[in-house]
Amino acid sequence: MQVVRVTVRWLARIGYGARGLVYLFFGILALRAAWELSEAEDVRGTLVALHGEPGGQITLLVLAAGLSAYGFWRFVQAVLDVDRHGWGPGALAVRGALLVSAASHGSLAWVGFKLAMSWSSDPQGQPIQHAVATTLEWPYGRELVVLLGTAIAGAGVAHLYKAAVGGFRKWFEAGPRAMCWIDPVSRIGLTARGLLFIGVGGFVIYSAITLDPSDSKDVQGLLVWVQQHVYGRVVLAVWAAGVMLFGCYSMIEAFVRRVGLSPSSMSSLNDTANRPAGGRAAV
Repeated sequence: MQVVRVTVRWLARIGYGARGLVYLFFGILALRAAWELSEAEDVRGTLVALHGEPGGQITLLVLAAGLSAYGFWRFVQAVLDVDRHGWGPGALAVRGALLVSAASHGSLAWVGFKLAMSWSSDPQGQPIQHAVATTLEWPYGRELVVLLGTAIAGAGVAHLYKAAVGGFRKWFEAGPRAMCWIDPVSRIGLTARGLLFIGVGGFVIYSAITLDPSDSKDVQGLLVWVQQHVYGRVVLAVWAAGVMLFGCYSMIEAFVRRVGLSPSSMSSLNDTANRPAGGRAAV
């Protein structure tokens, strides 16, 4: 099983690096939008923009592969509990969020792959508004949309908490001198991404109040909304710098985060591998 452990470790590190590059490009485009007064893009829009650059096809294929690796790592984290969160209510919420992260990054990888293979020229759409519009038609749709917005905003609050208490530090294997600059980069980056989630979640909740799906906003809608206000360029530029630092934080994770399968996770894998078709464990 040593090969499995090494493979998972490398997939995790490649995944963190790919996520970091995507957010670094995302932040650069947002900063350019603030400077040039052009319309801001979201993460999917960033992939579309990369596709139009020289060497964009190869870049997207590499990023899609890396994001697939990250999605796989998130899935392993959630299912095998490699970080030993446990089975309590809070732990299950964290592991559920990891599964959502696995699905979202897998979807993002698929978008990058489709763009690279020229199967799609503009896969952006408005998934948040579509989800809100569909959910509002269900029984108790308004309440479900409020729960959706609360979950998105809750993820943002979790980012802010992690930044405030330095929750990332326990996973980092870096010396004191390195942590002197890793710490502020990580805190600012997590705060920037957390505010993004809180903004999107807030607009989703607002759309439940007004019963109008168009009042919900995805990432791009939120950034454009910020641009339209007084000092919007300044706010967008500051936020873009923070997102770039989140990209740096994720790339730092690729090198110094403690990753891999724990002994208990390996035991779960062994039990699964040794389980015969009848369902009873082999002895």
